Amino acid sequence: MRILIPIYLVLFFAGLQHFFDWQSAGFLLGLAALPFTTAFDAARKGSRRYFYMSLSAFVLFLLVPVHTFFYLSLICAMAFCLEVYVGRMNLLPMLVLICMSPIFEWWADLFTFPIRLQLTSIAGNMIMGAKVEGNVISCKGQNFSVDPACMGLQMTVTAMLCGLIIIGGLQKKYRLYLSGGMTIALLCVAFGLNVVGNLIRIVCLVQFVIMPGTVMHEVMGLLSLVVYVLLPFGLLCHYVIRRVGKERVMEKRIYRIVPTGPLLLRNGILLVCMSCACYINLRPRQVVAHALPLKAKGYAVKHLPDNVTQLYNKEALVYVKYIPSYYHSEHHPMLCWKGSGYTFEKVREQVWNGQALYSAELVNGDSILHTAWWYANGQHQYISQLAWRWDAMKNGQQYSLVNVTAKDEATLRKVIRTLNN
Repeated sequence: MRILIPIYLVLFFAGLQHFFDWQSAGFLLGLAALPFTTAFDAARKGSRRYFYMSLSAFVLFLLVPVHTFFYLSLICAMAFCLEVYVGRMNLLPMLVLICMSPIFEWWADLFTFPIRLQLTSIAGNMIMGAKVEGNVISCKGQNFSVDPACMGLQMTVTAMLCGLIIIGGLQKKYRLYLSGGMTIALLCVAFGLNVVGNLIRIVCLVQFVIMPGTVMHEVMGLLSLVVYVLLPFGLLCHYVIRRVGKERVMEKRIYRIVPTGPLLLRNGILLVCMSCACYINLRPRQVVAHALPLKAKGYAVKHLPDNVTQLYNKEALVYVKYIPSYYHSEHHPMLCWKGSGYTFEKVREQVWNGQALYSAELVNGDSILHTAWWYANGQHQYISQLAWRWDAMKNGQQYSLVNVTAKDEATLRKVIRTLNN
């Protein structure tokens, strides 16, 4: 039994080597959070819940072989092994493992995108003489870009992980424990405080002309996190845990593991499944061609891995990123172009020729490109994550993310009009 955890760790680092950024702040903070949040009740027998959750995630991985399902299956297998060997485990470490993973990073980057635009608009209206254009606030001759670092990955992940550390630390201090529902509710409050804290931070940065890359810019971020998020959240958790937290009756008896046949069989099944999943996850992905939801006449077509089709000519570069189903993640432009060294500026929600889309400027040093993106299936076009996913789920239609990039806005508008007509 004890050998299973080291084996799972080997599968973790081998199979997910391209999934995690091992040096990211979120991953390192998550590792630091695990000792504060993990607790075992040695007097209570671990259930089979993580066994079935691991198998379910493994089946989903076989149907949709993505890193996310392999990761979820693997951490559930590790949790099952720990529960049957040590005792029943609390919920907090599983929440930490989710928050420190790229799963939460993807969610924070994409689903907080509309929030960033709203924060920019609100902050611009609060500042005298400020002008808002997309995610850029212009004030006193300076431009301030509200990017994912301001209201996305870094602050959201940090706030969630710090919130879990606070909850875990206070629970251990007072020996009072919250239900899973109350814990989730507190994390929602932490997210709301993070939004408010970031709004105040943006207003202060613009009002006092504190530019990115300076010491004061980082100091302002830390102050906002501590004063407007962690301090009120800590006081709230202190009150809630003392008020509604329940004391666990600690029995003197210790749950001892007897390696019975069914127990060994279940762990053996999970070990085989995780080994197969790791092998599948490390195999090269096939390049598959899919039907395009637009007209590709006049473009050279190149099929790339991960369901991506590239169209290009002298005027534009087009990526059509096929999304197999409504529950799949997509190769979002804000993530893909970031890997090429570009940053997004002047991100706006617009309507061109009756079509709703997002437009932005891609900036890399002195190089500036113009890009736009939307979701399409050949019949319908959306920019809302909820809208296209709901239509895909309700009608069984498969969508693609269309990303068009050109050297200037006039060319971009022309290319998009040609692609859709």
